[in-house]
Amino acid sequence: MRETITLTGIVLVSSPVREYDKRIEILTRERGRIPAFAQGARKQNSALSACTIPFTFGTFQVYEGRSAYIVKSGEIENYFANLADNYDSLCYASYFTEVARYLTRENIRADEELMLLYITFRALQRKNVPVKLIRRIFELRIMSLQGQTPELFVCIKCGNTDAFDVYMTEGGLICQNCAQKLELKRQYAVQLSHDARYTLQYIISSPIQKLYNFNVSDAVMDNIDKFMVKYLLQYLPHHFNASDFLA
Repeated sequence: MRETITLTGIVLVSSPVREYDKRIEILTRERGRIPAFAQGARKQNSALSACTIPFTFGTFQVYEGRSAYIVKSGEIENYFANLADNYDSLCYASYFTEVARYLTRENIRADEELMLLYITFRALQRKNVPVKLIRRIFELRIMSLQGQTPELFVCIKCGNTDAFDVYMTEGGLICQNCAQKLELKRQYAVQLSHDARYTLQYIISSPIQKLYNFNVSDAVMDNIDKFMVKYLLQYLPHHFNASDFLA
C-alpha cells in the first residue's frame, strides 16, 4: 500500500490526458512544484474534477507514482472562480502562475512562494489595487525570494542612504559621488524618485500579507515600470507567453 501524503497548494495548470484523466501541476508548500495525475477527473460527476481547476487552492491527498504524483482526493478552500470571469484578471492570473512555474522547483519547499501567489490572487479578486501595480509587486517580491534583487537601500560602494540611481549591471544603487569616481554614465542608470525608491523597498521588505494594502500615484507607477522593465531584462531574461495578453 502506497503512503498517502497531504499537500497544501494551488493548481497552476491543467490539461487533459488519455480519455478521462487530467495532468496538473500544483505549487505546494511542502514539496514545491509537483506534477500530478487525477485519474478519471474528466468523467461526469467525478469527485476529482474540482481538484484540477487552475487557480484552485486547497489540500490534496496524493501518493507518489513512477514519474508523477497521483491525486486521491482534495479539499478545496478557495476556487478563485471569478478570476476566470474577467478577461484581465484571467490574463494576469495566468501570467502569475507561469512565472511561479518557471521560478519554483520540485522537492524544494515553497512556503513563501505559495503564500505570495495566494494573496496575489486575492488582490486580483478584491480589485482595490490596480492590476499593473499588482503585477510589479508580484514580480519584484517573487524575484526577491529567489535572491535576485539589486541593492535598493544604500549605495553599494559607500553605504550612503542618499542614493537614487540604480545601475543594474553594477548590482544596485550608487550615489552620485561614487558614480563620478567610477566614471559611470548616469544615462545608463534608472533614476528613482524618493517615493518610488521607498515603494520598492517596501515591496522587498514588508510581510507578504501586507503587500497589497497601498496604491501609488501615476508618476510613481511610471517610475516603477521603467525600473521593472530594466530590472527584469537584467535578472529574468525569459519571455512569458501570458505577458503578451496583459493590458
